Amino acid sequence: MASPHEPPAAPPPAGSFRTWTTGYLPWISAILSVLSARVFASGAAFLSNVLVARYLGPEDFNSFYLLFAIMTIVAGLTGPAIDTSLVRFAVKQITPERDGSAPYFKFVLYLKTAILFITLALGLALAGPLLHWLFAAGAPVPEYAIALAFLGGAVVSLWGFSQSFFQAHQRFGHFAGYEFCSALLRLGLVIGLIGGGLRHVLIYLVVYVLAPFVMGIMSWTQLPRSLFTSPTTLAIGRDFLRFAKWVLLATIFTTLTQRLDLLLLNLKAYHIPKESIGHYSAALSLVLAGELVLLTFYNVLLPKASSLHSAGELRRFIGDFRIPSMLFCLATSLMIPLSGPFRRIAFGEAYIGTEAYFTILLLGVIVAIGTAPTVTALYSLGHSRTMAAFEVARLLLTLALGLWAVPRYGIFGMAWVMTAVRAVISATMYLVAHQTVKRQMIREYTTS
Repeated sequence: MASPHEPPAAPPPAGSFRTWTTGYLPWISAILSVLSARVFASGAAFLSNVLVARYLGPEDFNSFYLLFAIMTIVAGLTGPAIDTSLVRFAVKQITPERDGSAPYFKFVLYLKTAILFITLALGLALAGPLLHWLFAAGAPVPEYAIALAFLGGAVVSLWGFSQSFFQAHQRFGHFAGYEFCSALLRLGLVIGLIGGGLRHVLIYLVVYVLAPFVMGIMSWTQLPRSLFTSPTTLAIGRDFLRFAKWVLLATIFTTLTQRLDLLLLNLKAYHIPKESIGHYSAALSLVLAGELVLLTFYNVLLPKASSLHSAGELRRFIGDFRIPSMLFCLATSLMIPLSGPFRRIAFGEAYIGTEAYFTILLLGVIVAIGTAPTVTALYSLGHSRTMAAFEVARLLLTLALGLWAVPRYGIFGMAWVMTAVRAVISATMYLVAHQTVKRQMIREYTTS
């Protein structure tokens, strides 16, 4: 037994076996458990897309997927930034002794309710112009389908409120379970529609809105009443928005960039055949498997990174998660040689060429996965303004290069632009994050 006068033992070095077994192995287990649930959820969601694609054919599937992309963009503009910021603030208020996060959740509830009404108003106002700019004459898409896509985005955003609670309290089983149930419900409804011989694009969009709506209601019933009854203050709101405004800007630019390719390719001025864009849309469905790994990294690592208080802890966090991120990069890259057979099984011969687009797009995802732990550290340090600046640069580069590449190189040009810009921005953020943590360590050392 050690003497009480002896100094405490030094902490284990970063990357040591003791660090892994006592500190980080539970987090790796959390990543794998959430990822496992999401693999099944992604499989069900992917199968839904496959069935819709095969049943509608490339041209009508492009119309459907464009509506789904609008829904995804709306959800991305109104949800993830607020959810990410909420998790960051809530985690810092949650200790084994008390949970002081309820006032932050109450403020965000007010904020999301206001955003819901704004989203619905924008959907009604923009339905006509978007239909004219993006959809070919004779496409099976009525004007109110655009408004329905906006409603779907707002529904997903509201569902994110309960998901933020589960994430902040590290209840990852609930977090991933509702995603799986939503995908399973969607798949069941799609099978029922196909079995009934219903072929209209709008009907399948209704299913994609209905599934998250049902899961959102179910997940909200699991939230404690204190989230709805707890008082909040303007000071909490100002503190939250001071950080969240930059995360919001970053997320807006990220969301617009993610589906900017589909919007540019569908512009009538470029006269790209809708059937070919349907092949590209199928490739985007395949790439969601890689995006799943990236999103899981962020969802699981953000609470851990946000709970760390010093630059030294963040440096160990980055070092210990470097190897897992590389392993996930390797696992994701194995999807490339399997893309051809998988495309034939999933989409059939009507979608020949999809695997080429998939291979290009997946390269950018692999780079982003490799840099994910380091980029998460930037959020935990509160450098939301830096994140916003990077996403502005990513959007502007993608837009400028896309406008140059699409008329010259068509869909392949757009795919390479998406990957190249994403890889360059991810690598730059990685370097900046390392330098930021290093400078923070120096400041902490000199002031201690």
